[in-house]
Amino acid sequence: MSKAKNALSLAYRLCGQHLLFATIGLLSFVGIIAMLGDPTARVDLMFLALLVPIALFLAGSFFIKRSVDSVSQVERQLVSFSAPDLSIETLRQIPESTPLANGWNQLVSRAQQQEVWNGVERRLSETINAQQVKRLEAIFQQLPDGVVLCDERGIIIECNSAFHNLVGNTDSNALVGQSLLESIKPIVQYPKALDALEQMLHGPANQVCELRLSDRIEEGVWRVSMKRASQETLGQGATVWSLRDVTQSQLAEQAREQFVATATHELRTPLANIRAYAETLATATDIQVDQQLDFFNIINNEATRLARFVDELLNVSQMEAGAITVQTHEIYLDRLLTELVEQQRPLSVDKGQSLELLVPPKIPRIRGDKDKLAGAVSNLIGNAIKYTPNGGTVKVRVEYDPSQIYIHVEDTGFGISKEDLERLGSKFYRSSDERVQNLSGNGLGLAFAQEVARLHGGRLTIRSEINVGSCFTLELPTG
Repeated sequence: MSKAKNALSLAYRLCGQHLLFATIGLLSFVGIIAMLGDPTARVDLMFLALLVPIALFLAGSFFIKRSVDSVSQVERQLVSFSAPDLSIETLRQIPESTPLANGWNQLVSRAQQQEVWNGVERRLSETINAQQVKRLEAIFQQLPDGVVLCDERGIIIECNSAFHNLVGNTDSNALVGQSLLESIKPIVQYPKALDALEQMLHGPANQVCELRLSDRIEEGVWRVSMKRASQETLGQGATVWSLRDVTQSQLAEQAREQFVATATHELRTPLANIRAYAETLATATDIQVDQQLDFFNIINNEATRLARFVDELLNVSQMEAGAITVQTHEIYLDRLLTELVEQQRPLSVDKGQSLELLVPPKIPRIRGDKDKLAGAVSNLIGNAIKYTPNGGTVKVRVEYDPSQIYIHVEDTGFGISKEDLERLGSKFYRSSDERVQNLSGNGLGLAFAQEVARLHGGRLTIRSEINVGSCFTLELPTG
């Protein structure tokens, strides 16, 4: 309404100025003619009578031009500003002091200031968004699970560094644009795994499955989840894949299941023997004294076997809790080894084996926990006897230098494969060799021996060859 009123007032002013100058010119002409009176007056006075209104008309045009000049400049700038690619900076102030020019100048000044603030706000927003994108990208790259974004055809759009590590590709751009199945295929030796991924790609919205990369768990197991993204966020048909390496947890679960089965056997067999012989002693009345002593010895041996197994369980619990401690005192190692070998000799005699102890004279004394070291070495000797066939040889040999003592337990047993050597010593783990599986055991002895060696500042090393034998070396510091 105010714009229309201003436009009308401008039109009224322009018309009024025209009428004013025209009226003044007409009255001037009439007045001059009346003053002359005589129609035959001189021509120069007639010319003067004509010149006055012309001059007034020109003067009026000049003043009118000044009145509309500001409007013309505003109009030209507005017409040029109507182009879509021009900004506020193209508007210029009018170097006049009329009310219209002053208003226009103030409007342009405020608009340009607002544009400056809008630019500052825009740049701040872009900076903040860029920082957020970088932060999210850093988080995305640091995720421990492999994360992949694929389109509806299963082509990789984006993936993080964890996925690169899973598939063994360090080039950050090599996988983008490649099929997810093709990127995984080089390390998958199990055809069913690729089939399962293919079914997930074309299956329901959300799926989770575990994929074995080969027929052996040790070669790798992945937990793969797939979720279809909403069309508004990532595009139509896009899928988000998450891949986690769960090999270690699967191996631990397998080892625990194997341990439960072994533990059940280890507990059930001696308990059944103890119960059977105890019931015989309690009910039979015609048992000879020698036979009773044999029964008592069997019961005692089975009880000792149970106690040893319970001790191993307690040791494992302490190992998992980090609660195993050593109480150090001086140890005569030659005496200790002699006692341990003699304790294990009946087992070797039963299998027709040769059990030898080779200790050099005057070996240095060591400081350590005698009970823990005795348990570790006893496990090594017992394993050597157990996994060496009848008629084989087991040697316990000691070497030393100024800083270390080496206790070697050598056998001519089954030997250990390279694959099993990598995991031997893990809690509950036993070799996959069928000959080993047929013998009782719980996979705790070597784990305990390794922990004892570590607590004494030493280590346990293993050398082995299939069907030739093994050598377990317990290295201990002399200081």
